[in-house]
Amino acid sequence: MSSTAPIDPQTAVATALGSAEMGPPAATLERPPGSLRICLTTTLDAPAGWVARELQTTALFRHITAPLLRFGTVHGPWPAHWPMGDTELRFALFGLLPMGRQTARISVHANEIPGAWPMLRDNGTGQLMRVWDHRITVHSLPGAPGTPERTCYTDEVFVRARYLPWLMTPVSAAFAWVFYRHRQRRWVRWAREHSAASA
Repeated sequence: MSSTAPIDPQTAVATALGSAEMGPPAATLERPPGSLRICLTTTLDAPAGWVARELQTTALFRHITAPLLRFGTVHGPWPAHWPMGDTELRFALFGLLPMGRQTARISVHANEIPGAWPMLRDNGTGQLMRVWDHRITVHSLPGAPGTPERTCYTDEVFVRARYLPWLMTPVSAAFAWVFYRHRQRRWVRWAREHSAASA
């Protein structure tokens, strides 16, 4: 959804999440020791503002992770938007094979990329993973006047397994590549459906 008034991404994200608190600038965040890095980027046929707002909802998270992984909350119902701090989750492969618990640890970080929204970070940990540090960057792509807005969307994740890290960290990194590629394919379809509905 476009607007004639300029949108300040940091203010918009803080308003949606109910918190103006920002973590350290994205550019200063370090790589977790002993982790492997996966980075995947795709283009979404939707405005960056809409993408950033959708990112803050737990409904979108459940949609793009299904059916590969099915998540549930450990305490109470799903909140409409991700709260700052910790949310305990349980998850299962294809909804059938339980894979333990994972703590999503949500924070927002100012981004120095021109036109980028604040980076959304889940610095998670769980029963299987010592490190699952997921960082999402969203920024507008330049286009010709009158053309639909598009968004550059990047998933960057650092993983380190809790047990037998010399073996399970590479296995976890391979799974992370499959998982985030799956998420991005779901994102592309979701954005196209939104654009079609808004046309």
